[in-house]
Amino acid sequence: MGKTILQQARLLMRQRRFDFATRLLESYSQEYKGSFEFYLALGTSYLYLGSYGEASKYYDLARGIKINNTELLIGQGAIYLSRGDITHALQYYLNAMEIDPNNEVALDALEFIKKNAKNFIEIQKLKSKGTIKDFYPPIGINPLIIRNCVMVGLLIGIIVSLFIIFWPREKVKYDGPRADLSALKLTTGEKKNAVSEDLSTAAVHYILDNETINKSYENIVMYYSEHRDNPARVEINRLINSNASPSIKQKALQLKAHLSDDITFDKLEEKDNYSYEKVESDHILYEGCFVAWTGAIADPGNGDDGSWYCTLLVGYETSKHLEGAVNVIFRPENVSPVNTDRPIRILGVVSEVGGKIYLDGRSVYQPVSGKFE
Repeated sequence: MGKTILQQARLLMRQRRFDFATRLLESYSQEYKGSFEFYLALGTSYLYLGSYGEASKYYDLARGIKINNTELLIGQGAIYLSRGDITHALQYYLNAMEIDPNNEVALDALEFIKKNAKNFIEIQKLKSKGTIKDFYPPIGINPLIIRNCVMVGLLIGIIVSLFIIFWPREKVKYDGPRADLSALKLTTGEKKNAVSEDLSTAAVHYILDNETINKSYENIVMYYSEHRDNPARVEINRLINSNASPSIKQKALQLKAHLSDDITFDKLEEKDNYSYEKVESDHILYEGCFVAWTGAIADPGNGDDGSWYCTLLVGYETSKHLEGAVNVIFRPENVSPVNTDRPIRILGVVSEVGGKIYLDGRSVYQPVSGKFE
């Protein structure tokens, strides 16, 4: 006997193919209208995709049919936890425990909430690292995991063998713990002719000599290998907006593609967290850099697309010293609960509109005491 649509969808979910599962279920929405199991499966699939809005919609439909279901309660609890709404998250996980006192996911979630209920930054870390999925409804062991492990083992064995046979005895200068950048190493010709002779095809903001261009390129590779992507971005911006040769600019842009966009408060080193004054002094040089600035909120509002925006009064968290004002926009997927009356630290990416800097907001932190130490 063939599997039903719901059985097929659940199998896809166990295989972690959530996009296929949601598309399959959505295509049968009319046939399964009013089905608790259908709404539940679709809600959980959307949850694992990170589509909290769609997950909430289908969980609410399921809840209108049946309330006492651990998968439903844990799923809704995870959504509230991701939003930082501890009160509602706690309620749903406790309700799940009433149905199943030994439920490991609910127990772990409650333990996490107990330890971090007053530490909003830990909840943001949980979300940014993706480990919040530990508190999602369990979907079972991936049936392909054993087969995949065997295949991966064989593949690794082949790669190691080829590595031993063909890997050159002398490693290139730019090898490191991250991606291999040997293909982007400057040639002897590029090093000798680093300055472009034709400056008519692009705007030049920085006039550099041959030695400075070579040193800047070396710095990019060094910073990249040290996982210091902010100073690497600065050097890349310097080169691509300078009189460097087109080939060096092209390689700098290729290097830029390797930089991480997954920066959190704890990953941003203090020495690489550029001040408002420094960024304001040279917008081009710090374009795309991550910064964490502390201050007070002014003129908050909500966009029609679900975004949230405000003006951050940098340095004004104690209402004594104002370094400057910068517009901040949080896209819907990055919006977090904010108390607009309290000081705030905002993590964002530097950009420019109309000659003025603004931040693409990624995360926020507000101390429970209302004061930054």
